[in-house]
Amino acid sequence: MIADSLIVERGISAGDAWITVSPETAHDALAALKGEGYRLLVFLTCVDHLADSSRPKWPGRYEMVYQLRNMDSLEQLRVRAFVDGDPPHVDSVADLFPPANWDERETYDMFGVIFNGHPDLTRILMPDDWVGHPLRRDYPVGGETVEFSEEHESWQTAPEKA
Repeated sequence: MIADSLIVERGISAGDAWITVSPETAHDALAALKGEGYRLLVFLTCVDHLADSSRPKWPGRYEMVYQLRNMDSLEQLRVRAFVDGDPPHVDSVADLFPPANWDERETYDMFGVIFNGHPDLTRILMPDDWVGHPLRRDYPVGGETVEFSEEHESWQTAPEKA
């Protein structure tokens, strides 16, 4: 089993096993788990806990979430690492799980997390000149007038004898 020295916290939520590791040892922990049969990275994502009062104090603003599957026993394990910083940094796991390349680029694009050692950390969803990271909770939420809203003065409708 993964060395207890790498695990900060462990538990089960709604039947799903999870562990928390420090962001400094996340790469080592995932490498150890891969050696134990967790060879499939199901997904990698991030959660921004800014203004989240569901817990008195989060260990870090951003929660990195790695969902792994053991291909021998078919067990799943969620690995969490909490990071802070502006921008936040964590080591890339694309060398361990090649498909993580895409998930890390998406997480960089949407949350601004820098993955140290990533082979090509560039935007994947937003235009290259986009300013900001849309899934951060401090990203400004605005709107634009839609042509078919109540604010539109004249409606374009088909004639009665169409």
